[in-house]
Amino acid sequence: MSDTTTSPRGGTAAAPLFEAEGLCVTFPGRGRGPGRATTVDALRGVDLAWAEGEVLGLVGASGSGKSTLGRTLMGLQQPSSGAVRFRGEALTGPRDRAFRRRVQMVFQDPYQSLNPRRTVGAQVLEGLDVHGIGAPGQERTALAVAAMERCGLAPVERYWHRYPHQLSGGQRQRVVIAAAVALGPQALICDEPVSALDVSIRSQVLGLLAELRREEGIGLLFITHDVGLAWALCDRVAVLHHGELVECGGVEEVLGSPRHAYTRELLAAVPAPHG
Repeated sequence: MSDTTTSPRGGTAAAPLFEAEGLCVTFPGRGRGPGRATTVDALRGVDLAWAEGEVLGLVGASGSGKSTLGRTLMGLQQPSSGAVRFRGEALTGPRDRAFRRRVQMVFQDPYQSLNPRRTVGAQVLEGLDVHGIGAPGQERTALAVAAMERCGLAPVERYWHRYPHQLSGGQRQRVVIAAAVALGPQALICDEPVSALDVSIRSQVLGLLAELRREEGIGLLFITHDVGLAWALCDRVAVLHHGELVECGGVEEVLGSPRHAYTRELLAAVPAPHG
């Protein structure tokens, strides 16, 4: 693959941060009848590059393989075959600590991502403690406070001693993002990060993600079934259907003039604006 990627909303992007080549993931399934084993192909020969600082949308219906691809890039799921590279280096097995600092994942349900028995402040500090970022004490606390303020959790004293059940869904997701941002990551893999939130809160969290990309240079892999969100946020879009990459390119190219019938089906399902 080439060293640069063209971004329709940001010129020429940097060299690929992640590359997937011929990526396949197969799960065991249930056969029909005794003694009949079968398998399910969650990913089938996916080739994809995600550039540093880019917002790449990964769209498709439920069961298309989107989350499996995100988890495989993170090392939470091992591929059956194919390769994953990070900055040109092949990744195999569990990811090391250095990787986990540079790439963070934001899941769909923030409540499940947080420890209900620990305060917000303790959970934002946890990653800093694990990775040894900043001197213990005031310096490390200052980094956690700055991350919370950056993610809209201000004044921090209002949230620091609270527990997850005392927060709204949007606030919990901000805590998850703040804990990730505190580590100074290069990329976030966001798996349906706003689908569990009220409509009124979604735009706020999406705005935060857009700011992190614009002001901090953090690249986003934005996994969603909502084509409208991909259009609004992303530079490029990759469309997955039954584990296969059927279309990939700039947002205007793919969603404005889709070539594949499945992409047209996804667009047809988007509600028409009321006016």
